[in-house]
Amino acid sequence: MTIIAPSTARHLPADPSLITLVYQHEHPVRSFEFDDTLEAWRVTARIDANVLAEELSATTDMDQEALDSVEDIAVGRMSFVRVRMFGSDYPFEAMDSYTGDVAGIGEVVLDVAAGEWSEAFEAVLEHPVGDLLIMDRVVLEPAWRGFGLGPVLAGSAIRRLSEGCVAAVCEPASADGRELSEAEHREASVKLGRVWETVGFVTFQDGVHVLDCHLQRPQDLLAQRKEDFRALCGSWRENHRS
Repeated sequence: MTIIAPSTARHLPADPSLITLVYQHEHPVRSFEFDDTLEAWRVTARIDANVLAEELSATTDMDQEALDSVEDIAVGRMSFVRVRMFGSDYPFEAMDSYTGDVAGIGEVVLDVAAGEWSEAFEAVLEHPVGDLLIMDRVVLEPAWRGFGLGPVLAGSAIRRLSEGCVAAVCEPASADGRELSEAEHREASVKLGRVWETVGFVTFQDGVHVLDCHLQRPQDLLAQRKEDFRALCGSWRENHRS
């Protein structure tokens, strides 16, 4: 299934093949509170100014002054939380200390009192031993929305961050700060649920969706999304370099 329409590529702000994902995680050497149990990762999608300037130099007649003024282009941002299940802390306590959204997911996938997977969650996993990766937020800049980039960016980040995890989980909802009515919120959740299905998430319980990291299907779906992305990049070049 193709979710990116290459014919729309001409409307993109810049060449999507130049997008880079930048991962940031900080932690003190001396751990405090839940630092050994919960890892917060920020992933930024952007086009680096130096890369863009080099590309423009090769493909346009821009002068050096114009090239020197080129700036980074923000594409989007994502946040992930990794919960280490075999540390010194109860996993839910660490999740509850972070945000209400993360705690809400913990209430669904964990046996809170025991600090283990719930029976229902364990039952849907291929191999229920390892950590948990939570996809907390995925937000694209307005100019980059509507081209099907969310799944390939999020899927690529999950691929990098999920080693040693049993699953990635999310609770699809609008995350760009807009005020939504209850009906709009439900509609957005359903729509985003379908989007995340394209990289392997499936509905679990209470609005939580699960991607089993031990299955082949998410890898196959991500490969398809990357093929879609390559087609989008090719279409952009055809429209802007002919």
